[in-house]
Amino acid sequence: MSNLGLSLPRSISLREQVTDTLRHSILFGTLKPGQKLIERQICEEMGISRTVLREALQHLDAEGLLINGRRGRSVVAIGMQEAREIDDTRQALERLIAESFTRNAGKAEIAELRVLLSAMEAADDEREALIKETEFFARLADGCGNKVAAGFFRQLSGRVVMLRGVTERDGADRRQRTAGIRAIVEAIDAGDAEKAGTLCASRAAAGATYR
Repeated sequence: MSNLGLSLPRSISLREQVTDTLRHSILFGTLKPGQKLIERQICEEMGISRTVLREALQHLDAEGLLINGRRGRSVVAIGMQEAREIDDTRQALERLIAESFTRNAGKAEIAELRVLLSAMEAADDEREALIKETEFFARLADGCGNKVAAGFFRQLSGRVVMLRGVTERDGADRRQRTAGIRAIVEAIDAGDAEKAGTLCASRAAAGATYR
């Protein structure tokens, strides 16, 4: 039996930690698209009950990261048409979220964005940078004041990360992405909702995964 690399820290809420560990393994390729999840194997490796595991799997189902078929659950495999639809939806959502966040944000919220931006700039590798970038846009969604848009964004964000993958990009590419996010922060800080939305939509279009 192969080892899935699913270690579980014991200092955090068990169900949430199981969910986070499995999500991370799916998003960053330890668990591959199309791979079947064998509950017994996962429970043995993580030292958890099937009840806890199934609660975690239900959360990942809702995020669109798993397929629940007749033979059990497997990691979602995203086709070309769905990738196009995800990218189109992502552009519209990121524009809306950035505009709404800008209208609602105070100094504390903008300071949180700057902290995440600095963490992305200081990241040691592409994976860490991508995690911080994902956290940045999750923070925009959480603070936008539109619960429906934020919910759709959370459902979509995992599949966006899966589509992008964790390929090694050169330093120039990361600097360009970071500069784009810095421009978004400056537009938000200036209270320019239209510019912040346009920058987010343009960034999402430039990073379209189906080109």
